[in-house]
Amino acid sequence: MRDKSTVKTLRSVAWLLPLALLAPLAGCSNSGGGSNPGPLGPEVSSIVFIQRTPRADQGNVFDYTSYAGGGRLVKLEPPGPDGILTTIFPTETACKGLVDDPNDAQMVQGCVDGADIMSYDINFNADSIVFSASLGGRYQLYSIGVDGNNIKELTEGGNDFVYPLYLPGGKIMFMSNLNVEQVADPNSTSQQFTDEYERQTTAQAGTISLDGSQMVLGARNVSHRVSPALLDDGQIVFTEWRHMGMVNDGHLRMMNTDLTGMREAFGGELNGQPSTNSYLKARFVQKTMIADPDGSGRQIANYEMVAIATSRDRTLQSGKLFKINLNGSETHSTATDLTPLIPGDRVASQSGVGRYYDAEGLGGKAAGRYLVSWSDGPVESETLALAGTNAQFGIYVFDSNSQTRFPIYDDLRMWDVLPRPLRARPEPTRTPVTPVSPASTADTTIGALNVYDSSLGDIKANLTPGSVVKARLLEGFSGEEGGVDMFGTTEFDGQSRYGEVPVQADGSFAAVVPGNVPFHIQLIDKFGMSLANESIWISGRGGEQRFCGGCHESRTKAATLAPGIPSNVLSGFVNLSTPRAQRVSPTGHVLTGGNLTSVGLAPGDNGVRGVPWDMAIQPILDAKCASCHNGTAGPANPSYTIRDNATMVEQTFVFDLRGQKVTVAIGERATGDFTASYLSLMGLGEILSDADVTYIPAPPKQYVEPASAMNSLVVKMMNPVQRFPVSTSVRAFADRSMTNGAISHAADKGYPELTADEHYLLILNIDMGGQFFFRENLNTAGSATP
Repeated sequence: MRDKSTVKTLRSVAWLLPLALLAPLAGCSNSGGGSNPGPLGPEVSSIVFIQRTPRADQGNVFDYTSYAGGGRLVKLEPPGPDGILTTIFPTETACKGLVDDPNDAQMVQGCVDGADIMSYDINFNADSIVFSASLGGRYQLYSIGVDGNNIKELTEGGNDFVYPLYLPGGKIMFMSNLNVEQVADPNSTSQQFTDEYERQTTAQAGTISLDGSQMVLGARNVSHRVSPALLDDGQIVFTEWRHMGMVNDGHLRMMNTDLTGMREAFGGELNGQPSTNSYLKARFVQKTMIADPDGSGRQIANYEMVAIATSRDRTLQSGKLFKINLNGSETHSTATDLTPLIPGDRVASQSGVGRYYDAEGLGGKAAGRYLVSWSDGPVESETLALAGTNAQFGIYVFDSNSQTRFPIYDDLRMWDVLPRPLRARPEPTRTPVTPVSPASTADTTIGALNVYDSSLGDIKANLTPGSVVKARLLEGFSGEEGGVDMFGTTEFDGQSRYGEVPVQADGSFAAVVPGNVPFHIQLIDKFGMSLANESIWISGRGGEQRFCGGCHESRTKAATLAPGIPSNVLSGFVNLSTPRAQRVSPTGHVLTGGNLTSVGLAPGDNGVRGVPWDMAIQPILDAKCASCHNGTAGPANPSYTIRDNATMVEQTFVFDLRGQKVTVAIGERATGDFTASYLSLMGLGEILSDADVTYIPAPPKQYVEPASAMNSLVVKMMNPVQRFPVSTSVRAFADRSMTNGAISHAADKGYPELTADEHYLLILNIDMGGQFFFRENLNTAGSATP
């Protein structure tokens, strides 16, 4: 066992690096000692970092349980070639304080040899560390003194607790796959969400006291929340994987220390030309006061951060370095690529370029410099696997001004990652909180003061005064509910409709939904079609009040309800909260004589929850469409062939609106779960995934744009009637070019029109992502993977 060792870092790494990148920084010595402060600046006399055993997994950005024993939490003092490396954990002394029998030498040695530390944080006084470690089982939280004494296990049990972070007021934040709904109600049928790619159980936020007591769990997201960091005013920045249809990215989001007020921080500001899709391991650099870019005349806070910008997978959670300025609002936040030569996607990096695993801004007299972990070479998992080698992360100081790296430490047997200066920092004295809901302490009150107020051009384009009639609220869930690992071919998660609440004349609305459950909002017009679709999942804690000024009007400040707001916002809220068992309705979508008869919770609403394709849509198609579109190839039923270029298997599809299931034998996710009508209108999408295919003679028409009925060809052809209030003389679309001048496709062909409610169910299915499976028909599914 090695607790201390003297290291000569320049000797151990010099042969790996181009000489130009090893040049000492201006005014810096190699030792970091004496009168010259060295590359880390005069305030840094020691650093802490993790040593992890190299691993060869996919390294997706949300993998928090990749285990390989032999890791260490260490301190290097001073941080230079003559520094002394001290193991903080696991030492024999610390392990004796953790194992069941401290006199069992084998058990103690198993702890010393089998530990893997995945993340840590240093407290405000710089005398204690909290870390997440696995000793061969689940990742649990531990605290320990910087001197290696006073080890404490803070969590236990059959769940993982990762990414610890010290918070003001004697709290520790973490991420965990523990389910908040099951903790609140042990009899709950809720299961923790599983992500849509690796099917890994997702991580969500929580807090405990310094001694491990008083656990509080935050609201859930359909996918992962990871890598939290603390701003100097007490707000928390973290990475959230956003998945809704074609939205697939890891953005930075913010929350308050009481786990409320979750909102966007950064991610979509690169004007449609992002060089990456995920921002990870963001760290606070400095706070400055700037003039409000919106012209209010006030001084507002700008938070400067540094983050890893990378692809979702295959890059070992490493990538570019981005300097991010939040600048007070979504519209004005900016990012600077500090490492433009590093690829932002998942291609192999070049020799001398490599990728960065993490970065910590040094600030002060070392402005523009970052303490980083970096590996040279092709840091991409498939390339490394073919070469039979691993990435080699070592510790450096990166000067963003001169684009040079100064080596600090590199153990060629380990990944040396997450270096942090060991220095005290101020503890925030005030932290923002979100108002408590006046309606319920178990549910979330959600609303907007004016839905027409938006900083986003794509939302503004569809919203004109008076155009929004209702707000539709939709619950989200994933494959953890059983039966399927894809709900359809359109890449959307599972959804269930809470209801549609009136938008007041002043643009406001308010509703109560179940707490801790993800949901999203659509603003719908008088035809029941979504004009604006919130492209991310929102969630609020039980008792949380979440009011925004509008749709994305600002996202870097806590949304609160100011005095003087019209009373219809609070007094007029609609209670849509029902127990989970009641958020499925086998009859809500059933039509009698073409009309819905179920009653909803909101005024003038219906009781539809899900719109299962075979139960809700197929009866409409059978009655109004399938006699003509019957799978017989011809002008009314075009056909096409797809060739899988990997297997050379071909399969022909004919337009067919009947309800028999079709076995798809090509693509990455061949399945027999879906019907001919569904595949004809929605396409093969996720079944093909990234398969290399050829369409013969050409791809088919795209009849549906998932989550946008108003932009879907099939809806334009049906030309729905006005729904709020119902008027068969008012139609949604004036363009008759696709129906030969007739008011609708049915009228053009001489067939019966769809009723208002039949139009509505088709619109609702498409606006909810165009899925086949909902809670109502999950039990009819087989496996979507052969």
